[in-house]
Amino acid sequence: MFGQSPLCSSYPTSFCCEYVSSVTINGQTYAGSTGYSSGSGGTGPNGYYDYTSGTAVPTITAGQNINISYTAQTNGNYMEYFKLWVDFNGNGVLSDPGEQVYAYNVAWTGTKTVTATFQVPTTVFNGQVYMRFMMVYANVPALCGSYSYGNTFDFVTTITGAKDPFKYSGYVYDSEGNGISGIPIKLYNKTKAATSYTLYNTYNTDNTGKYNITTTFDTSAYDFQIQVNSLSISTPSFSDAAFFNSKIFNSNFISKDYYRMDVNNDNDLTISDVFLIFMKINGRAWISGLPSYRLFTQTEWNTISTSTSNLKSTYSGTQSLTVNNLKTNGTSNVYLVKTGFSN
Repeated sequence: MFGQSPLCSSYPTSFCCEYVSSVTINGQTYAGSTGYSSGSGGTGPNGYYDYTSGTAVPTITAGQNINISYTAQTNGNYMEYFKLWVDFNGNGVLSDPGEQVYAYNVAWTGTKTVTATFQVPTTVFNGQVYMRFMMVYANVPALCGSYSYGNTFDFVTTITGAKDPFKYSGYVYDSEGNGISGIPIKLYNKTKAATSYTLYNTYNTDNTGKYNITTTFDTSAYDFQIQVNSLSISTPSFSDAAFFNSKIFNSNFISKDYYRMDVNNDNDLTISDVFLIFMKINGRAWISGLPSYRLFTQTEWNTISTSTSNLKSTYSGTQSLTVNNLKTNGTSNVYLVKTGFSN
């Protein structure tokens, strides 16, 4: 088994009439083949060059123009195709949109040097990434696999100075795991040096209960938090009261019933709670000081939803939930349990 970089396998299987003698990227030159035969060079299979464990391409800066120069040799007027890929998002593959940064084809005889420029986007991965350069005779190079006649070069470089726009998502669920629409999710941000957050925008959950946050703020310069608060809860319905009335007769209580059914907050589930739900249906307000809803994190709900105990003193729930230290592309799910509702 021949050695290759961590990228997908790529190498020529036939030799005779063309080769790349050198590739220069960002000022660093890498040697290629020295002749037309299969034995004229390569660090794995013949014709393949792995520079990912040797001298790295000098660090490149997001938003910067990068030059590539390469010299190739043919012994006849052959059409050769060239491509360059860069793993801009740092996920170890090169097939994502925007990662092919260069493509060119030309026919010639003898020695030819080509110079080209490409720009590194500002919204890329900060850190070590892979690059691949290929020449293939008579066919557009495919990123992976073997081919007839040509060369493959793999490199590694480091990207700095990239912006990392903040993105975040999640769901708001009821106690049965159904998404709740129209719940406002407030995004707050602050610069790294600031001490207090400022409201940036409010995002409402869609009909599946999902919220999606996208910004142009660079996560290297800003901190973020989300809040769920100030919710307006509608009046329960007759079916809610009937649902809990059935629960009283069956006494088949589970942990979440203590949150949604213990309306008078006496840590007991009785007909008195059902009576208060009926009263709410007819316009009576919630008892002063008792919440009309409770919010829980995913971690809290994982315990509540699998228990039969009264966990109100352990996980009391909140009227305003704040999630701090958010990382871009992260997720946070919230569970909203209405007091006196069969949600």
